[in-house]
Amino acid sequence: MARWAYTRQFISSLGSASPRLSAARTRSTSARACLDRVRRGVERSPDIAQPAPPAHLIGHASRAVGRAVIEHGWLIVLVLLVAFGDPLGGWSERIIAAKPSHDAQARGSQIRMPASESTGEMILPLTAVGAGRRSVAQPLPVAPIAPAQSIPLEISDAFREVHLLEGGETLGDLARRYGVSLPSIIWSNGLDRGDALLLGQPLRIPRISGVPYVVTDGEAVGDIAARFGVVPDAISAFGPNHLQDGRDLAVGEEIFIPGGDPPLPDLLLAQGGLDALAARGAEPTGIVLEDETNLREGPGTDYHRQIQLDHGRQVALRARHAGWLKVEIAGVAGWIRVDMLQIASGLVDGLPETDDFPPPPPRWVWPTWGTLTSPFGARWGAFHNGIDIANRAWTPIVAARAGRVREAGWCSGYGYCVKISHGGGVETIYGHLVTKPSVAAGDEVAAGQRIGSMGSTYDRVGGGYSTGVHLHFTVLVNGRAVNPLTVLP
Repeated sequence: MARWAYTRQFISSLGSASPRLSAARTRSTSARACLDRVRRGVERSPDIAQPAPPAHLIGHASRAVGRAVIEHGWLIVLVLLVAFGDPLGGWSERIIAAKPSHDAQARGSQIRMPASESTGEMILPLTAVGAGRRSVAQPLPVAPIAPAQSIPLEISDAFREVHLLEGGETLGDLARRYGVSLPSIIWSNGLDRGDALLLGQPLRIPRISGVPYVVTDGEAVGDIAARFGVVPDAISAFGPNHLQDGRDLAVGEEIFIPGGDPPLPDLLLAQGGLDALAARGAEPTGIVLEDETNLREGPGTDYHRQIQLDHGRQVALRARHAGWLKVEIAGVAGWIRVDMLQIASGLVDGLPETDDFPPPPPRWVWPTWGTLTSPFGARWGAFHNGIDIANRAWTPIVAARAGRVREAGWCSGYGYCVKISHGGGVETIYGHLVTKPSVAAGDEVAAGQRIGSMGSTYDRVGGGYSTGVHLHFTVLVNGRAVNPLTVLP
């Protein structure tokens, strides 16, 4: 029915496009008559499968087709192919849709045949030139399903973002959230020194696990790769390093080492290992304001210094006492004066008060100032049991350490002198004062408190002697003289 109508339209259109086809139609009346009989047989019952055409009709049509092929070649074959194939595949509808214009035929353009949905075949292109060429049915090439192409992204930074640390977050949480190793986060943010974490502290999150590295003079990619145990291409091919063009490294440049995993410092691992590091989060923190800030053993300058901290270091705040804060950094606990730290408002008041610290250790100060004219040890064929410090008369003399005055006045050999007991078997002697001391036996004195003035008195009967204004200073430990320079600051 409809398909035969398309076939007639196809034959008519080809006839109008080619004079040779018109002639072929005239000379092949017998063949067309046979085809019309076949068509009418199909149209009588389009919904019921029809029996094959009678043998004598098929034979007559075959002979007509043979004569047509001899005279008109491929064009007649195409007409017959369309006519017989129409009931099966609807060829005429497809070919009419692809019929070229007269202009296209004149230019030798190709006729593109759509593929049959049922057979998966297509007709090779036809051209207006070379009508003797034959059209051959070929399998339709099936395009393979192309995999999704991954277009490299232009990445300018080794870090995907800067994360602001929130309350309740830990370093382990960040490592799991962003899919990188815990050491990568530690190395990327300078946390290997053991500093405290500040609430809202910006933390660089690397795109992949690895370690940043600052290039030093004379280093090449191969040197750095060997140091971190990675292949050089891992560094050169990593986009944010911008080394794909083979350029030289610049001194001071920070590059990223993918897969680099240097061991963490012992001072970090000693505080509970990786599990303790992963559990670290934001806590009350102070920032050191000046370089060489002392971390002391107790809340006062009399306490010994443990370490010195540089500007910018972050210490965890633990407790407070009289203008001093107990802090912790890198596993070391100590005390820093509150005015040496930058601290958020209200944090200090929220810290607990504490008296849990040792008593201050003995503090030594120089007993006077001037020129050291005679050292401790052998002198003039005898033993000098102290040091001599010379200056002008009446130069102040002070107690070198806190204690109780055991003797003050005229002393055998020393002239005017002061002797102070400091406890623990330690005693100091101050000889050759210009006049009677300003303290008396039994007085409690503090380190640095004035006890007299420099002079040149001596007791000849007691074996003493003085050649000029100076202070003779002796330190005894359990009655034995020690070099004062070993205890003076």
